[in-house]
Amino acid sequence: MHFNFSNHALIQMRRRGIKEELITDIIHNPDKIVEQDEELSVYSKVVNEDSKVYLYRVFLNHVKEPKVVVTVYKTSKLEKYGYSI
Repeated sequence: MHFNFSNHALIQMRRRGIKEELITDIIHNPDKIVEQDEELSVYSKVVNEDSKVYLYRVFLNHVKEPKVVVTVYKTSKLEKYGYSI
């Protein structure tokens, strides 16, 4: 799947230390995809990092062509999003 990053997503990724390669992997190999609304899908993946577990969430506008990563973040609060460790 071909996609671009919005300026907002790139800024957030830099600020949060998230690499583009990881986001590409999450989009191609997600644990779960949830449709947020008519335009946005949320791609989620649990990742082990430095002996800690994080949930990455990638918000992708699937209506635009090419698709656009709107924003990205990681959280340690897996249970909040329906995951258990």
